[in-house]
Amino acid sequence: MHMQEKNKKILFFALLIFAIFSAFLILKTAAIYNWDISLNLLAMQFLKGHISLEPNLDLPVGDISIYNGKYYIYFGPLASIILIPAVAILGKSFPQVVLGIVGLIISFFAVYSISKSFKFSKVDSLWLSLFFVFSTVLFSTSVINITSYTVEAIGMPLILLALAEYFSKKRPLVMGILLGLAMLTRITLVLAAIFFFIEFIKKRLSKKQIALIFIPIMFFGLVYGGYNYLRFNSFTETGYGYHIQDPYPLSKNKEYAERGLIHIPANLYSFFVKPPEPILYFRDGFVFKFPFIKADPWGMAIWFTSPLFLLLFRFKRNLYYVPSLVTTVAIALPIFTWYSIGFAQFGYRYALDFLPFLFLMLIPSLQPKLSKPAILLITLGVVFNCLYIASLWDEYPLLGITR
Repeated sequence: MHMQEKNKKILFFALLIFAIFSAFLILKTAAIYNWDISLNLLAMQFLKGHISLEPNLDLPVGDISIYNGKYYIYFGPLASIILIPAVAILGKSFPQVVLGIVGLIISFFAVYSISKSFKFSKVDSLWLSLFFVFSTVLFSTSVINITSYTVEAIGMPLILLALAEYFSKKRPLVMGILLGLAMLTRITLVLAAIFFFIEFIKKRLSKKQIALIFIPIMFFGLVYGGYNYLRFNSFTETGYGYHIQDPYPLSKNKEYAERGLIHIPANLYSFFVKPPEPILYFRDGFVFKFPFIKADPWGMAIWFTSPLFLLLFRFKRNLYYVPSLVTTVAIALPIFTWYSIGFAQFGYRYALDFLPFLFLMLIPSLQPKLSKPAILLITLGVVFNCLYIASLWDEYPLLGITR
């Protein structure tokens, strides 16, 4: 038993070093193709007392809305608020992708804390942290410098921190503040509060505790509403209703509807079914060429990026399974009706919003300790992500293959 744990620890550190080295190569490769500074530009405007972007050559081509002749980023303000000190010192050239890296680090420790709360050993908790950081869509979203990615990569870790707090010290005010801050990245994250409300119904939270959770959420909701009103003369308009027309191919999707049932099949296909694209010697034939596959920018099924989630089909449950399931469905429903599907992406990046609750659903299928198949699935997922994220640009830095 002792030797087994020792081998598990050695393999963990070897895989962690491999993943960190790969992340460095992916960051370097991604920077060639995507160097977004939109969040920095908004932070600079905040310093000047403005909330709209300055109309100049630095104006981003995506993720912006126009209203009354002014340009706005249609996400919440938190990411740019966090960047204010760095931008004040280093200017707009500060790499905003640093927020994504910070999100990865926060997620690692939050998942470790959650795993320990469910009585996993230290080494198994480390493995689960490795899985969440390097074998889910969080990895690619955090290391690619695109504003929408970075906003998602900083919002979801706040949900993880709220859950880690719930399963440890259980301070309701702290949980509420974390949930409220998460909402200031993407409004859909407010639905994470459903989990805590169900916990109240299940009598695992008192009336006082649930009130202390929702007070900060309502406060930050008012802050977000005021921010929206200053931008769009409406408390509920976040900017999506005024966003500048998406370029091809997303413009074709939007012709059918911005949000509607018509988009559910494509989103479900991308999340549950879609495989990577084959690399062929000739378009008219079907002979595979090394390295055989590449990422499809329309997404890939979760089983490719995160094969550990296959163990969900064990259908094991605990006290938190149903609250997590209900919250996952509640968050996923509006996402699955959205026209863009997350294009372009590695995996299905919109899953980030409900990923913490999907992870909670997975835990009973992994207990009481990680099995050899679970370790194998984590390893395969980490290696897959490390090898193929850069294939979005037809690059494979680990294999020495470049354009």
